[in-house]
Amino acid sequence: MKKVFTYLLLILAAQLSLLSCSDDKVDGAVFSLKSGTEEISQLSFAYGEAYVLLALSSNTDWTLTSDQPWCELSNVAGTPVEVQYIKLTVAYNTGDQNRTATLTFNAGGNIKRYQVVQDSKSGTTCPAGMEQDAIDVVKSIRMGWNLGNTLESIGGETAWGNPVTTREMIEGVKAQGFNAVRIPCSWNQYLDGDGRITDEWMNHVKEIVDYCVDAGMYAIVNIHWDNGWQDESCDASALSEDEIAQVESKVADMWTQIANAFIDYDGHLLFAGANEPAVSCREDMQVLKRYEQAFVDAVRATGGNNAYRNLIVQGPSTNIDYTDLWMDMPMDAAPARLLAEVHYYSPFNFCINDDVTTCTYFWGEPYAEYGTLDEGFQEDYVLSQFAKMKARFVDRGIPVILGEFGATLRELEDAELQEKHLESVGYFMGYVTEQAKNYGLAPFVWDTGGLYDRYTFEMKNASIYNQMMAGADNGQYPF
Repeated sequence: MKKVFTYLLLILAAQLSLLSCSDDKVDGAVFSLKSGTEEISQLSFAYGEAYVLLALSSNTDWTLTSDQPWCELSNVAGTPVEVQYIKLTVAYNTGDQNRTATLTFNAGGNIKRYQVVQDSKSGTTCPAGMEQDAIDVVKSIRMGWNLGNTLESIGGETAWGNPVTTREMIEGVKAQGFNAVRIPCSWNQYLDGDGRITDEWMNHVKEIVDYCVDAGMYAIVNIHWDNGWQDESCDASALSEDEIAQVESKVADMWTQIANAFIDYDGHLLFAGANEPAVSCREDMQVLKRYEQAFVDAVRATGGNNAYRNLIVQGPSTNIDYTDLWMDMPMDAAPARLLAEVHYYSPFNFCINDDVTTCTYFWGEPYAEYGTLDEGFQEDYVLSQFAKMKARFVDRGIPVILGEFGATLRELEDAELQEKHLESVGYFMGYVTEQAKNYGLAPFVWDTGGLYDRYTFEMKNASIYNQMMAGADNGQYPF
């Protein structure tokens, strides 16, 4: 009898539970999750970090959850809404197998479920020579060097005091232990009356890229300052929609020309969309993002190897803090082929300031006894800044290019202090190089002729060079 009574109680409890669930469910709930205009049932992604905007609508309170940490949602709950855009982001798939996440959409107790499927890298095929994705390339970069104040010089290659670039010069860079060259380029001054880049200039840039590739080095070609037509056209408060659209169109047109000219080059060549775009707020970043999307779309549209080429997009003002706060990577059909770029010139008084009354001559704890240090901008600051880039990008499978860093060489009357100053600069260069690599940033030292002699093909200061290369060897990428 006791068993029968217990059984009846269980049946009653189950019926009450069902009745309770039925009472909690909102009748007449209308809800949907769309990609574009179509209701989704499944989303598919390649193995790289990527995102999609989904249009959510519901006439009742709702929740949207993912059962996998690699599949993230920008919003997970809300009130009735006609349309709300949800950003779904999938992280880089480091595994050897495809993976699946389930989204659960609960609208007033009414449930819909969707599958998110992501491929593994092992299932991706690329043309010969284009196998390396962004992480593969960065893992291969020991140390990078900038061909500064040369091809980006306004007035011609030698206008800012450097000689014409030669094969011997680039081979000398390789002999000094660098295996990647960032080639800042001007293009606007070499346009003809129809907006076409002249064959003479395009062929010369290709010639220098060939020097790098033939030496087994990576090469980065960008649109540098270029009289500011792009870098200084991000002010959302000052530019009209028409002015922004004109720059956007010019970005697309110029990169279409460049990409077509280099379409057959293999993965040793990377493109970078800009240099240091002047962005000072979130609204400016939205303007820059349009230019960066135009850059990516234009290159991909040319097809061939460019459909897989690794592309570099710049953070706002290439400032680490701004980049951490505001940057959102453009969309890209190619998996895991985007890199972010920032620069590092902190502290200002040590790295850039040329006013002898306010500049500082020493950096780092070992050199505190020799002169004033910029408080708050020493070793711990380097670590905190690079940690931001690791958390913001590297941990999501997006490596970062430290496209420029360096410090000004100064002259002191006291011979001993002069020697310590140069040692301190070397310590800075070595420390930044090592920690950049430790946090997933590929280091490219900025040089306009002060470090590497472009006539003798030797390094000018052994202390600075040796400390920098020791940093390159000691640093270990976290992937």
